[in-house]
Amino acid sequence: MAKSRNNVVMRGASGKVGNMLVFRQKAGNTIIADVPKIDPDRVPTDGQRTVQERFADAAFYAKRAISDPNLKERYQQKAKPGQTAYNVAFKDYMTDPEIRRVLTDRYVGAIGDEITIRVRDVLEVKQVHVDIVNGNGEAIEDGFAVATDDTATEWVYTATASNEALNGSAVTVTLVNTPGNMSSTIVEL
Repeated sequence: MAKSRNNVVMRGASGKVGNMLVFRQKAGNTIIADVPKIDPDRVPTDGQRTVQERFADAAFYAKRAISDPNLKERYQQKAKPGQTAYNVAFKDYMTDPEIRRVLTDRYVGAIGDEITIRVRDVLEVKQVHVDIVNGNGEAIEDGFAVATDDTATEWVYTATASNEALNGSAVTVTLVNTPGNMSSTIVEL
């Protein structure tokens, strides 16, 4: 391995030259090294195989997503400079939706009470499901929350059943995003 310092010709170089050299940038220095050798008989571990399969699934999803003109346009609108709709769709597949907050302060166990769920996702959360159980684990009710606006970052669930034994009750929130990834959390009341 060689280092190049203050070399006007090599400064900032990166990539492979033929099958002989690789240029990399590290801490402001240009590193020159042999091309890494990959053992063709190497067998990937189970963890590596799982990651490879997930990447293959993400690539398949991204290709399918950009073949739909409407979905491609929506992903392109989320793209940063230098990104394509494919890149954003790939990231969306690889990223689970995030539950940012579950606000239960307006839920006291009465019909019509509201639970607000704030979410985040690469493109959008498509569905928010809410389950409410009492302290004994018995189901009180379940159903879908409704998005409060077009951004689908805030959802509201309106209670349809009375929950007289509020202490020890729990709310389970489950999100589903555009590629079908799920996230869930349980909030004790």
